[in-house]
Amino acid sequence: MKPDISVIMSVYNGETYLTEAVESVRQQTFQNWELVIINDCSTDSTAEILVGFASKDERIKVHTNEVNLRLPASLNKAVSLCSGKYIARMDADDICLPDRLEKQYKFMEEHPDVALSSCRFMTVKNGVYASGGAGGRCDSEALRAMLLVANPILHPGVIAKAEVLKKLNYDTTLTCTEDLELWTRMAMENQKMQILPECLLIYRLHDKQITSTTLERQHTEVLGIQQKYYGARLQKMDDKMQKFYISGVYFKESADIDKFLEYAKWLKKVSAESFDKNAVNYALFEILAEYKRCGASKADVVRAMLTFNPCFIAKEIIRRKRTAKKDIEKCMKVAKDLGLRQTSGTKEFPIFEK
Repeated sequence: MKPDISVIMSVYNGETYLTEAVESVRQQTFQNWELVIINDCSTDSTAEILVGFASKDERIKVHTNEVNLRLPASLNKAVSLCSGKYIARMDADDICLPDRLEKQYKFMEEHPDVALSSCRFMTVKNGVYASGGAGGRCDSEALRAMLLVANPILHPGVIAKAEVLKKLNYDTTLTCTEDLELWTRMAMENQKMQILPECLLIYRLHDKQITSTTLERQHTEVLGIQQKYYGARLQKMDDKMQKFYISGVYFKESADIDKFLEYAKWLKKVSAESFDKNAVNYALFEILAEYKRCGASKADVVRAMLTFNPCFIAKEIIRRKRTAKKDIEKCMKVAKDLGLRQTSGTKEFPIFEK
């Protein structure tokens, strides 16, 4: 019998967390799946761990690269080997909650117009768990707009139509931004993307992650991707705008309110015909929220907020609080089920420990 879902994973020297990750797939309440794993020339005990799993569960299919292909090419190889109706992503250091595939399959079946969806999640680093993505919008218009300023879609939490991924594939010229490039390309092709507002994954943060070791390369790749997205949907940024965009918008390394207001005014103008106005305002508002958390003064943040329509600000604040409350309640239930205890953090961002 063909599987309904093909879960794909690429692993390179992942012995530390691999067993826990694979077991979390094996323990799913949804049973009709296959797990296609690409061993990308690991030199640790990854191969032995995978052989052990494949020998006791025929749904686990391991393929070993002859040379190190890196993540995008390995994922393309995994996609080509899938036989399921849907393809779900999984990393070798993350943990699926038991009902992840069941809920994502149900969502995709009930929303046939959606090509790809992701989910809410909890993060874990050094034994400390925290909620992720609380309060954010999940609809397709919001994601299209958010892609102008950030990557709102958690890659290892994705499930997508197999026919879509097999057609588009990942860009193998990239080293750490292949997901963002694929999402923007899907948006340019008007493929519908949404987020299921259920906490279904534990996303591990650690020092060896690509995202914390290759920042300069990320800057270059992100800018190239976004210039294509802006060029196709709006207009390309000039040199001055590019410099601020990378440091002050996408990576939020510097919170310059005056430059932000200049960028926001420009973005609202050039996006008026091709993007939902409220969705663009929402995306810009998200950057302001991050500015506040990154240390921008309250006076500067308020000054920037006053440039938005008052009705939008009022509605967005109410929506965000209501949505965050629901998201956090779901996060709290997950934490309780995992036997975690709350140790610190705010009401909006609860933090737990084992």
